[in-house]
Amino acid sequence: MAVIARRIRENFGRSAALGSALSVVLIALFSIILIPVRSDVPAASIALILVVPLVTSIAVGGIPAGIIATILGFGTYDFFFIPPYNTLAVGTASNWIPLGVYALVGLVTVLIDRRFRLQRERALYHARILARLADLPATLISEHSIDQVWHTATEQIVRLVDLEGAMVLQPDDQMLRPSNVVGDGQLAATIAAAFVGSKGAVARIGESTIEGFRVRSFPLSTLTNHFGFLIVWNDDLPSVLIQALEVAASQISAALERTQLRETRLKLDTLQQIDGWRASLLRTVSHDLLTPLASIKTAVTALSEFGNELEPLEQTQLFQTALGQIDRSIQLVSDLLNVTRIEAGAFHLQYKEVALETLIEQVAAGIDFLSVESKLELSVPNDLPLVKVDVGLLREVIWNLLDNAVRHSPIGATVQVRLLATNETVSIQVSDSGQLATGADQVRLFDWFHAIGNSGRSGLGLAIARSFVEAHHGQLSVSASPEGTAFTVELPQSP
Repeated sequence: MAVIARRIRENFGRSAALGSALSVVLIALFSIILIPVRSDVPAASIALILVVPLVTSIAVGGIPAGIIATILGFGTYDFFFIPPYNTLAVGTASNWIPLGVYALVGLVTVLIDRRFRLQRERALYHARILARLADLPATLISEHSIDQVWHTATEQIVRLVDLEGAMVLQPDDQMLRPSNVVGDGQLAATIAAAFVGSKGAVARIGESTIEGFRVRSFPLSTLTNHFGFLIVWNDDLPSVLIQALEVAASQISAALERTQLRETRLKLDTLQQIDGWRASLLRTVSHDLLTPLASIKTAVTALSEFGNELEPLEQTQLFQTALGQIDRSIQLVSDLLNVTRIEAGAFHLQYKEVALETLIEQVAAGIDFLSVESKLELSVPNDLPLVKVDVGLLREVIWNLLDNAVRHSPIGATVQVRLLATNETVSIQVSDSGQLATGADQVRLFDWFHAIGNSGRSGLGLAIARSFVEAHHGQLSVSASPEGTAFTVELPQSP
């Protein structure tokens, strides 16, 4: 209420002067008109006429003008219209009645005007506070964590309604602890000590006066959750401000509950996604391991049943097939374990200088180009430097890219590998004549379990390659055109 009264005093300086001047003019005008006929007009009627300047001045200038008009009108009425005239003496006791009625009317009018202006200013102040807080719910909803909601709520409330400070008392291990303090930290600690008992429970609720400031607590809770308390302090906390802050506390509670539900939903979605990945991983590993195991079984069965009937060269080929498939299965499991270690930060690359041309030729020797009548075309600049890499990981990257190119190229096509160097990077570009399916998402090509077309693979190769390249602080990208598809590995020259 003191804040509202202060606002009234600040807002009505000019109007009070105008109302006072108007009362002087009107009383003087009415006196000039009534003095010649004062003997013929009843005193009560003159008092009623002089009420008009009084009410007018109050309507224009408020309480100060009303007080001046009451005093001026009372003196004018007594001096000019109460016998004996032109004196302040009151001739008979009956003359006190109109004088008293006039003074009473002036006093009542002033009190009514004061009450009206207080109520009006209170309503306007309430409306201004609510207007400032109108955008608070939308601001809180846009936050993505409970901590962000706490921080934004305290910052915005202090700024929007001009408070000295605010903080939050949050439950932590069954104890209330202050957090998100806005304002004087030392004063906040004193207030927190007053509101929180020795065992961490709420020692008091409602409103208090601490070090000259009015302090108020607002519970932050919904039907299903209790989030803590909002504590605010200021020189003055009028009732309209408290009502507005109660609304704000409800909005904060609702925002906290929505954020908590959103976080719970995200956790559930993440768990469902992890379950889906786990199921995909089991299917994928089962598929990619089953194929070489089937080849191994076929080769071993042929050796077991027809070994004596086979030529030495045929036996050697079957042994090599089985051994090759065993090596590939072991390598797949090893790659998956290495990816897991890299993502967990537990894998340390073993850097070694290597010539990329030699490494690519070694990897290409283990890929079956002949079965699809394909060939490799390698382009190497004369000044290509040696690079420091983890040879084992980069070997797998090159194998996956070459194998991918052979499988997606038409029969008889050429797989091109170009090596390029700049001052900072060395690039390996593997191009083939295959085309991505219409509408294929190039970003998702490197996602786990995202197979390309009908390759018969389950989508591990490119994901493993990307992980190994990024472990070198490099980048694996793809570009597609009507002529074919190109995968590019960019590696820093210095690890």
